[in-house]
Amino acid sequence: MINEAKIQLDIGTEHLTIPFIDLSVTRSKPTMAAVDAALSHAPSEAYANQRARGFKLLRFAPLLEAEYLSQMRLDQRISALICTSTALVIWVAFAVFDVTRLSLKAEFVALNIDAIIVICLRVLTMTVLAALLTCLISSRLLKIYGCLSFLCLVMIGATAAINANVYKLRGLPQADLAEFAIIMAVFLPIGMTFRQSLMAATSIALTVTLAGWIMLDAQSMAAHLRFSAMLFFAAFVGAVGAYLREYAQRDKFLLRRLLHHLAMHDPLTGIGNRRHFEEQVVAALQQARREGAAVTLAVLDIDHFKSYNDRYGHHAGDLALKQVAQCIAHCLRRPLDIAGRMGGEEFGVLLYGADYDDGHGVIKRIVTSVADLNIHHGASSTADRLTVSIGAALFDGSGDLESLYRRADAVLYNAKAAGRNQALMEKRRALINLASRAHGFGATPKLSPATRSSQRVGSPTGSDLAANRIRHLSRMRLACRVRLAASKVELASSRREAAPQ
Repeated sequence: MINEAKIQLDIGTEHLTIPFIDLSVTRSKPTMAAVDAALSHAPSEAYANQRARGFKLLRFAPLLEAEYLSQMRLDQRISALICTSTALVIWVAFAVFDVTRLSLKAEFVALNIDAIIVICLRVLTMTVLAALLTCLISSRLLKIYGCLSFLCLVMIGATAAINANVYKLRGLPQADLAEFAIIMAVFLPIGMTFRQSLMAATSIALTVTLAGWIMLDAQSMAAHLRFSAMLFFAAFVGAVGAYLREYAQRDKFLLRRLLHHLAMHDPLTGIGNRRHFEEQVVAALQQARREGAAVTLAVLDIDHFKSYNDRYGHHAGDLALKQVAQCIAHCLRRPLDIAGRMGGEEFGVLLYGADYDDGHGVIKRIVTSVADLNIHHGASSTADRLTVSIGAALFDGSGDLESLYRRADAVLYNAKAAGRNQALMEKRRALINLASRAHGFGATPKLSPATRSSQRVGSPTGSDLAANRIRHLSRMRLACRVRLAASKVELASSRREAAPQ
C-alpha cells in the first residue's frame, strides 16, 4: 500500500511542506483486480504483482492475460507457419497415397460409406489447413489462429484414426503410429496455450479410442485398447513438458515486460525517460509526415532548480520533480500527448495534432498549473514559488527530431531571457509549411491568377485552407495509426533488449 501524507522540514529559517510517500508494502499477495488496476497506470507494478502472486494454473489477471496471449501468438507465428506448411504438404501426400490405394470411382459407385467418409475428411482437413496457412501469411487474424490450430490438429487426429481403421477392415497396411506423431505435434509452439494443447491431445486420444471401439471387431479390440492407453500416456508426458515450457514462457514474459518498462521510464518521476520519449516522438513525426498532421514539441525547464536543491536539499528536490512531472501528465489530456524526463530538471512534451493555438494553450496551462502547486522557493529571483519556463516549436513536415528539438530549445532560451515563468511558441511559419506539404506533398501548390489576386486583397490562402483542414482531421484515425507505429518501435526495442548478447 502506498500512503500519502504531509511532512514538514525546518531548514534554517524556511518552513517547507511537501508530500511524503510511504513505500511500505504489505506482505499479502495482490488480487487479480489489483493487478489489472495497476496495469493501466503502473505497468511495472502490475508485472511485479503478478510474479508475486504466482501463476501455477498458467493464468494471469484478465488484462495481463490478454496482453500475454497477443504477444505469444505474435512470437509463435513463424513457427506455426512452418508447422502448418509442413503439415499441409504431408497431408496432400497422404491424400494422393489414398487415391492410389483406393479406386475412388468404384468406391463411389458401390456407395462404400467408410471410403467416402475418409475422402471427405481428407478434403475438409486440407481446407482447414489451407485456411490456417492463409491466416498466418496475412498476419491479419492472429487472434484466431490458435483456435484454428486446435481445430486442425483434432481433425487430423480424427481423420487419421478413421482412415487407419478403414484400412484395417480392408486388410490394407496402415500407420497407427502416426497418432503418436500427431500427439507430439499438439505440444509444438503453434499459438496454443497449455490448456488448448491438453484439450486437443485428450480429444485425439478419445477419438482414436471411440473410433476403434465402434469400427473394429472383437479380435482387434484388445490390441486397440493397449494402443489407446499408450496414446493417453504419450499425451500425459507431452502435457508435463508443455506445462513446464509455458510456465517458463510466462515468467520470461513478465520479466521482459518489467525490465523493458523500467528501462523506458524514469524511476523517480514514473514518466517516460529520454530514450522512451525520443522513440515515441520519432514514431509520431513519421506518422505526422504521412498524414500532414500538426505536431508541437515543447521543452520545459524548472527555473532556478539548482538553487532550490542547494537551499532545501536533494530529497526535497526529488519530491518537487515528482510533483512537477505529475502536474505535466495531468495537463496532457489527449491520448496521444506524451511527456518525458529528458534529464535533470528538463522535461519534454509532445502534443500530437496540436497546431499553434492548441499547443500554446497547453503549455500555458502547464506553466500555470506548476505555479499553482505553491512549492515554496525562497532562493528564486523569479517568484516566491517553483516555476517553469517552456519553449515550443511546430513540426513543419521536414527535418527530424534533432532539428525540431534544437528549435524548441532556442525558444526556451528566449523564454528564460525574457524573465522565465512563461511559455513561448515559435512563429507560425512552421504550421504554414506543414499545410503546404499536406496540400501538395511537399511542394507549394500552384495558384491561378484569380487566386493570387484574391490573396492580395486579404482572402484566405491555399495554405490557410489546408491548415484549417488539418485542424479538423479525424483524431481517432490518427490515434490508431500512431499507436500502431509506436507499439512497433517499442516491440522492436523490447526484442533488441531481450536478444542474447
